[in-house]
Amino acid sequence: MNPRPCSPAEAVVRARLLLQSPLNASAAYVLGGGDYRDDWTTPWTTHGSLHGGDCRVAFLWCYKVPADRPGYNHGAWATVSDCINYNSLIEDSEHAQDLVVPALGAPQEGDILAYPTIHLDGKTFIGHGAIVIGVSRAVGWDPGKPQFHLLDIMQVKGGEGRRPAAIATDGSVFDHHSELWPKPEHCARLLRVKP
Repeated sequence: MNPRPCSPAEAVVRARLLLQSPLNASAAYVLGGGDYRDDWTTPWTTHGSLHGGDCRVAFLWCYKVPADRPGYNHGAWATVSDCINYNSLIEDSEHAQDLVVPALGAPQEGDILAYPTIHLDGKTFIGHGAIVIGVSRAVGWDPGKPQFHLLDIMQVKGGEGRRPAAIATDGSVFDHHSELWPKPEHCARLLRVKP
């Protein structure tokens, strides 16, 4: 049986602990790296000479859910099935809603910020995601015109090999993405994890 996510409160604690972990300082951004297993003490995996993970750590590690998820996100809409990444989370929020739903109203700690991978003109622009760890600056939030820079987030961010892997920032990278890619299907979204 596929595990259910832990609570948003626990996920935020895990995100903050990850930022403070001495292992984070030596971990690098590694596309395709990082995961969660019950018996692991760190999300970082080894790929060649690099030890680290990619942006999925913000969901997988913090919410205690492994990347491989048999039966997840199956349907005509799916670009990724049986595996958790930000495309499959966005698609899940719009269809089956197994793990996540669209976050309506004001943002909450533990919400997930995500934008999808985009394929245009033979080029691929990789998706990204992060976990919200603070909302105190998001006063007067307008869901119709979200200002992601008002959110405090934990993200694992590249380029390849960048250290430390996990950093605390505001959500401005998601505002910037939506400015560059304004079509609704390309914009950043706020997702809420189902209990």
